[in-house]
Amino acid sequence: MEVSLDSIMGKLRKIPYFPSIQTKTKYLVVDVSLTVIGTAFEEVSKSVTELKSEIYDWNDGRRAAIGVLPKGPYITLEKRGDQIHYLGKGLKSPDVTFFFKNLDSAFLVFTAQMSAHQAASECRVLVDGNNAYAMELNRALSIVETYLFPSLILNMLFKRPPKLDMDQQILKGKIGLSLVPALIKKIV
Repeated sequence: MEVSLDSIMGKLRKIPYFPSIQTKTKYLVVDVSLTVIGTAFEEVSKSVTELKSEIYDWNDGRRAAIGVLPKGPYITLEKRGDQIHYLGKGLKSPDVTFFFKNLDSAFLVFTAQMSAHQAASECRVLVDGNNAYAMELNRALSIVETYLFPSLILNMLFKRPPKLDMDQQILKGKIGLSLVPALIKKIV
């Protein structure tokens, strides 16, 4: 007896309130993913020279946000000194914001089913603010993703995934280990 994914999904869709459960689950996944990305920005900016050089020219206090229309979730990041700081959830006077048009678009990106570049090319992302700031934020986000995700996922996200030398691989491992306590600190 062979069970197909379509038959399983058909049975799931017959469950009362399934669309509501599905939407709440997607919201939760996107919300947690944004928290992880915000924390990863902090951890990567502490030790990765590529990110430090990318944000070097940013003016101190520049804020960037990433979120989902129409009702969130959102996170806000701020440059202080030579690091990026995660200010928490919500829009807190950002200079530039990446808005995903809907929860489904954000879910595809945050579950690594689609790259941020592809989402932008398919008009699933809106930019509010200075376009130059948006391009700089996108480059910084690519650097953070490089140190956040394993190579298998990077191969799906990037056309030409970045090659990391041995020192960068070790640094990636250290960042991965430091991310868990940092996340616990943010959540608690």
